[in-house]
Amino acid sequence: MKALITGANKGIGFAIAETLGKLGIGILVGARSESRGQEAVKKLSAQGITASFVKIDLNNFDTIHNAAKEINHLDLLINNAGIPDSHKADRPDLDQKKTTFDYTTDDLRETMKVNFFGTHEMIRSFLPKLAENGKIVNITIPIQPNNFWHPLAYQTSKAAQNVMAMTYALEFKNTGSSKQIFGVMPGGVATDLNGHTAGALDGFIKSAEEAGELIAKLALDTENHNGQMIQFDGKIITDYEVQIHR
Repeated sequence: MKALITGANKGIGFAIAETLGKLGIGILVGARSESRGQEAVKKLSAQGITASFVKIDLNNFDTIHNAAKEINHLDLLINNAGIPDSHKADRPDLDQKKTTFDYTTDDLRETMKVNFFGTHEMIRSFLPKLAENGKIVNITIPIQPNNFWHPLAYQTSKAAQNVMAMTYALEFKNTGSSKQIFGVMPGGVATDLNGHTAGALDGFIKSAEEAGELIAKLALDTENHNGQMIQFDGKIITDYEVQIHR
């Protein structure tokens, strides 16, 4: 089996690569930076994992198209890469003190370009290379704003990504395809974007390794997850508008 993981040079992406690789799956490390991507390949290879670097920049579609030309077959496409907001030199990328009123249209546009358009281009470009029973897994987040969590650009882009996944899933179902696409919400994870440490918030924040194991398990199980959004606790959200359909 072969898996392409975007943003696999660090954090959750690297943890997914590590977990899958230890199970004998060949890993394609998708990353914007060749030096960081190659460093991740070295770390994986040192553990006996078959891995190679693929330049993938969701903000540069040429890199996606070039990668698709070089890759002939995939069993798993894991769309992990993304940004929480447009980058500001004087502010953290995930600034939880930023209010909804602070977001500009450029913030929304840049985040949507990467998280939605970039992920969509990945799916379109690699779908022809995906095995008949292959799976596409999007790493995503809950989209219901609350007092603790409501980053406008990030949530908006992931909401669009979730709808895209469910729509592709519907097409797979209607055409009789055995392919699957679904989203996984790993919950609070300690990353360099949020500055949290594993075990923080009374144990709610998990390590990247824990998140990677969860995502890998779902990617490899024998259940049909097509069209589902799966929370870290196993809860499956199959309908975003349940009250409308009651």
